[in-house]
Amino acid sequence: MAKERVESRKLKIEKGNSTREAKPSPARAAFPFTSFEFRFSGFQFLAAVAVVCAILVFGLSARWPATGVRLLLGYTIDQDNVGNGPIPSKWQTTPIHWQINPITHSNVTTVGGDPADAAIGKSFNTWQSAQLNGQTVMSLSFAEDSATSLTDPSSSDCLNTVSFVPSSGVNFPTGAIAFATVAIDSGTPPTRYSCTVNGTSTDQVCNLDACIIDADIVFNPAENFSTTTPPLVNDFDVQSVATHEIGHLLGLDHSGIAHAVMYPFGDTVAAGQQRDLAVDDTVGVAFLYPGSNFASATGMLSGQVTLSGSAIFAAHVIAIDAVSGNAVVDGLTDPQGSYNLVGVPPGNYNVLVLPLGAVYGLDDFGGWYCGYSVNSPPCCDPKTDAQCTGTPISNPIDYTGKFF
Repeated sequence: MAKERVESRKLKIEKGNSTREAKPSPARAAFPFTSFEFRFSGFQFLAAVAVVCAILVFGLSARWPATGVRLLLGYTIDQDNVGNGPIPSKWQTTPIHWQINPITHSNVTTVGGDPADAAIGKSFNTWQSAQLNGQTVMSLSFAEDSATSLTDPSSSDCLNTVSFVPSSGVNFPTGAIAFATVAIDSGTPPTRYSCTVNGTSTDQVCNLDACIIDADIVFNPAENFSTTTPPLVNDFDVQSVATHEIGHLLGLDHSGIAHAVMYPFGDTVAAGQQRDLAVDDTVGVAFLYPGSNFASATGMLSGQVTLSGSAIFAAHVIAIDAVSGNAVVDGLTDPQGSYNLVGVPPGNYNVLVLPLGAVYGLDDFGGWYCGYSVNSPPCCDPKTDAQCTGTPISNPIDYTGKFF
C-alpha cells in the first residue's frame, strides 16, 4: 500500500503593457508553510483545545443566491486576488481542448486494460457527464485534439497536454504521483495574453476576472501505473489520477472529503482509487460552469464559526446528510469565520466544524492560500518579484505519503 498526497502547480501571468506571458511560480499545495503557524495562531489554539462540533439541522430552500457568494464554498475552488477579493479561476469558453502524448514507458501497464489515451478520455468524460440526483447541473464539454509529441508542461503555448514521458528537466516534488500546471490570466477585464506555438505568437483576450488559459498534466515516470480494472497490485490507477488532475485543470482545489476525487491523497489500494465523482466534486465544477438548473436544483448552507466570541479563520466545515450520515460538501471559513456551502442538494444536514489539520492543512490549498497572500510564496518568486516578501519553499524530507 502506498498512500500518496495530491499536487497541482499554479502559474501566475505577469502583468505587462499589452501582452502577458505566464511564468512558473514554485510548486504549490505540496509543502508546509511555516508562516501559517503564526498567522492563524488563534485557530491553532482551537485545534489544541479539541475538535469543535457545531451540530445544526438545516432545511434547504429551492434556490440559493446567484450573486454575492464568491469565497470559501463547499468544495474548494482555485482563486485569484483580483479587485475586491479572491475570485474563481475558470475557462471562459467550452469545449476545453486537450491532447495527449500517447507514448508510455514500462512503468505504465496497459495490457489487459485500456490504452493510455482511452483511460484519459474516460477521465475527461467523468467530469463532462457528471450529474446530481439524476440531473445535469453543469454546462461543460471537452474536445480531444490530435496526439502530440510534447513531453513537458509549457504555460506559454495555450495547449492542454497530458504526458507520461516528461523529460529529466521536469521536477516532481517529493512524493508526487502526478501534477497539473495551471496558467491563469487575471486582472480587470478585458486583459490580453499571448500564446506561442512553434515560434508564432498570437494575442488572446480574457473577458473574465481570472481566465484559465493553459493546463498540462504530467505523470511521474518513477511511479507505477496501470489501466486495468482493478489496477495491478501496488500500481496507481491512471483513470483515478487523471480524473483528479483534470479537476485542477477545471479550476478546483482540494476537498477535505475522503471519498471525493479532489481529496488530496491517493493510494494504490482500492479504497484510494476514485474514478467516480462525489457530490462535492460535482457541485464544485457545477458552480464554476453552471447549467441552467444549477441554482434551482441546489441550496446553500451559511453560518459563522466562533470560539469564545472570536471569529475562527480557516475552520473546516462539513455538511453531513442527517439521514445517511454521509459527508456531502465541505469548505473553509473566511477571516470573519463565515462560510457559505453553495450547491448543496435539498435535504437536512448536520454541520460539523473541525480544526483545519484534523484531516488536512492549509498547505493542501495552494490557490486558496494565494488568494489571501498574493505576495508570499508559492504565489510569487522572490528571485523575479521584488514585492515578494516570503521565503522560497523547498521540498520536505520527512513526508509520510505521496500526492497528486
